[in-house]
Amino acid sequence: MRSKRDSQISTLLALLRSAGLSRRYKGLCLLLAIILLGLSIYFKSGSRTQLDGGGEYTVADVIDGDTVALNGSDTHIRYLEIDAPEILHSDSPGDPLAEEAKSLNERLVSGKKIRLEFDREKYDPYGRELAYVFADGVFVNEEIVREGLARAFIIKPNDRYADRILSAEEEAKRERRGIWGDLSSLKPPPDDVNFLIKPSQASRYNGQRVVVRGKITDSRKSSKVIVLKMESNLDITIFPDSWGNFRFFGINPETYYVGRPVEVIGKVRMYKGRPEIVINHPISIRTIG
Repeated sequence: MRSKRDSQISTLLALLRSAGLSRRYKGLCLLLAIILLGLSIYFKSGSRTQLDGGGEYTVADVIDGDTVALNGSDTHIRYLEIDAPEILHSDSPGDPLAEEAKSLNERLVSGKKIRLEFDREKYDPYGRELAYVFADGVFVNEEIVREGLARAFIIKPNDRYADRILSAEEEAKRERRGIWGDLSSLKPPPDDVNFLIKPSQASRYNGQRVVVRGKITDSRKSSKVIVLKMESNLDITIFPDSWGNFRFFGINPETYYVGRPVEVIGKVRMYKGRPEIVINHPISIRTIG
């Protein structure tokens, strides 16, 4: 059978024959097309450095509270079973305590030799390698959760250390650390104002993280979801696995936020033709005014 690459080259030749170009220009175009095709194949399949669990690697850069870059690797390492607050970027707003989470991660791993363990699924949808990270005898994923600077985020089949991560989260809650502390003190970065939009504009920002302010005018709850209606223009969605994060603070979202002006940080997505933002913790929604 012909390979996919042979088929692509044949298609290119057919296009060039039908383009009406001189033989000289056809040759140049073909050469350029083959080079571009080869580069595409290389970057899609051959350029990724494969890492082995159990080996030692040096951290070159700490990206945020749950992501690092390694020397000699072209992929980022995303910590398994945890989710730290999103850090402020030039094109995306930040969450409260994101800088604190990054600083803790730096203290734990920056410039150090680390050991990686992988679980059943090795990559996330963004191409990052998913790993448990150990440095100086410390289970880094667990320690960040214990300090309240990430929440437990268990997605099967990657659940090898779920018991330890969940236990660390319970300790952080008991001690009211980090994201489990006083909500009124957890302020988002001042520069988040650069990403402020109105609820009526949300559909224009599909796939982007934004800050949106508006009044919660209604809500509905089922066994599968809580939906807060923001001025009939935007849905704020909370799934059952996150309800406990709100109950920890004594918040019933379907009643607590109704009638109040709020500020929400999150990524807009379209669901059945309507914009929504999915949130999983009260640091992503705060009352204002």
